[in-house]
This record gives sequence, C-alpha cells and structure tokens, in this order.
Amino acid sequence: MRLDASQGSRPRAATGIAVSVKQCLDCGLIYADPQPIPQALSDHYGIPADEYWSPEAFDWSPAYFAAEIEAAKRLLPFADGMTALDIGAGLGKAMRSLTNAGFDTWGIEPSLPFFERAAEQVDPVRLQIAAIEDAEFPEASFDFITFGAVLEHIYAPSLALRKALGWLKPGGIIQVEVPSSGHLISKIANAYFRLRGTSFVTHISPMHAPFHLYEFGLASFERNGQINGYEIADHSFQVCSIYHVPKILHGPLRWWMERTDTGMQLSVYLRKLGNSRPAHPLG
Repeated sequence: MRLDASQGSRPRAATGIAVSVKQCLDCGLIYADPQPIPQALSDHYGIPADEYWSPEAFDWSPAYFAAEIEAAKRLLPFADGMTALDIGAGLGKAMRSLTNAGFDTWGIEPSLPFFERAAEQVDPVRLQIAAIEDAEFPEASFDFITFGAVLEHIYAPSLALRKALGWLKPGGIIQVEVPSSGHLISKIANAYFRLRGTSFVTHISPMHAPFHLYEFGLASFERNGQINGYEIADHSFQVCSIYHVPKILHGPLRWWMERTDTGMQLSVYLRKLGNSRPAHPLG
C-alpha cells in the first residue's frame, strides 16, 4: 500500500487514502492498481514552477545533460543538424544543452507554468504546450528523442513510447531516464515496514509530489521492445542522492549500489528497429 501523503516511519499511524502497489514478477515493473487519475493534468502540474522545483533546479550549465548527449552522439552516430525532441521539457535546460551540442531541437511541455519558465531558456516557437497524447509531429522527424524523468508520470507509458517511435527515424535513439524498481534503499525501507507488521512500501507516489506512477526494471524495456519494435542500445544505473539513511552508511551503500546496479535511476537508450511504425496496438 502507498498513502496519498508522505508516510514517515510509522505509516500505520498516519491518516489518508491508500492505493495498492503491485510488481510484475516477470519484468520488475512497479505500479499502482487501480491507477488514481486526476480530473486534469493541471491538478498535478499546474502549480507555479517555483513551488514544484527546488531553487537549484533553475540553474543551467554547459555540463547539464552532457553525459546523455555524449551517449546519443556515440549511438547515432552524430552529424551537426540532426533533429532532437525533448518530451516533457520542464524548465528547458535539456533543450538548451541539445541546441548547444549541435542538434536542431524541439520540445513539448504540458504544464503552462513550466512552459513559461522554459521559454526563458529556449525559443518558445520550438516548444509546444501539449501532453504527448495530444502532440503532433510528422512521421520519422527526429534522430533523437528524450524522456528525461517523464515516463514515470505518464499513465500509459507503453503507448507514449509507441507514439514517440512513430516520430523517430529508423535507427534513431530514444533516451529514457526513470526510477529503478530495484533501488536498494527502497528495499531496505520496505523491509523496515514489514518488520513493523505493515503492508506499506516506499515505491512510487501516485497521489502526491512528485506523482510517480511507475518504477521500471531493465527487463521492463526488454519486454516492451518486443511489443513496440525497439532494442536496448545501452543502459546505466545511477546511485543519485541517498535519503533517510545515516550519513555514516552513505559510503558503503553507494559502493554496493554502484557494483550491483541497484541505484535510484535507470537510464536506457532505445534504438528503433525496422522501417515502419510498430504494429502492436496495445501496451
């Protein structure tokens, strides 16, 4: 179970609405069932950008998104003027980095407050105010598409990938960064909750910020690639920040997560196969 607010260390003593959390035993995908769906996207992402993002999130530097761009250039291979699309552009920082790296860059962002801040970083003509479900681009328009910290927020991620693949050129690359369902700290927290005799878990947050609906395993994309017509060209796990654990343990935990691929984030690079849109109608 997952509460609609922060659970703390004693979720049984908290008051709120809970939703069931399930995990696919085949691919590791973690999700809420049933999925709590807001009446409008603005219920989650219509808040001012200053309230959703931390102050340091607004700072851009040339190093921002640099590792992802380097991987994309290696996998394509890159030539100046290749086209890129940032799905869920947020504050526009990845679009700015892609443009600086030589890509002809476009983006979509469904949140008006986020769009307004992104327009301070990039040409607003190149940024649509739209969710991926409503956005439109010609078939095979892009060499590179990125879902940076986006796919976990989308209610039908397989269908979103399928639509993006239609916009991608054959052999093109989609980069996806998502929460990993194999995160070691989550497993430790879950074990703590079980020892307290509860069925609560720390995974996802479908009813409170940051509104994560899914966590993914690498096998989630291996299985989905068979449906949607792509292969995994590369992948990596990042430890990221460590929360809710005494600092004295951060070093050993980081060392272990780096060696066992049990960090917080999973980044995958998906290569489109074939010369046509994926044929499977479902995700």
